[in-house]
Amino acid sequence: MKNFIKQTKISFILMAIMYIVFGILFLTRPNFTNKIIVTILGLMLSIYGISQILKHVNSDDVEKVQSFHLSIGIITLLIGIYFFIKPDIIISILGAILGLFLFLHGALNLQHAFNLKNMYYEKWWVLTIFGIISIILGFYGVMNPTSISPVFSIVIGLGMIMSGLSDIFIIYKISSHFK
Repeated sequence: MKNFIKQTKISFILMAIMYIVFGILFLTRPNFTNKIIVTILGLMLSIYGISQILKHVNSDDVEKVQSFHLSIGIITLLIGIYFFIKPDIIISILGAILGLFLFLHGALNLQHAFNLKNMYYEKWWVLTIFGIISIILGFYGVMNPTSISPVFSIVIGLGMIMSGLSDIFIIYKISSHFK
């Protein structure tokens, strides 16, 4: 159990650091960051698609009939390739995608805030504020997906930095509660 908690803690910290790094990149180099994100997403989708196709090829006949590995693999691979062929189209909707992540992350922060409140942590409201701000920034991104402008990049960058910092805060508080 301790090993699981330690691995989970490390995963959350790495994810928080990634949020902060991408947030800083959005603030300092928005166009470059958009292209990196689209490239990474395209690569991840392509690799996943290939893995699903290989899973189908290596399956026995019964599993091939019962699974959707081949169709999922082909569709995912084609979407990944599309990210490489038409990055500008993907970048135009990147704001909505990132906004959705911030929105969901803010909702998770609210959940964690109420969990901390139930653990009688006095400053649970700080995390509630972080959650609400992340939800608002995420909602802005979803509602204005084509506005990848300097202002939007600043909003997304600040939201990602704030989300990363709030994750580190949550991890610290929950870890210290269970010690």
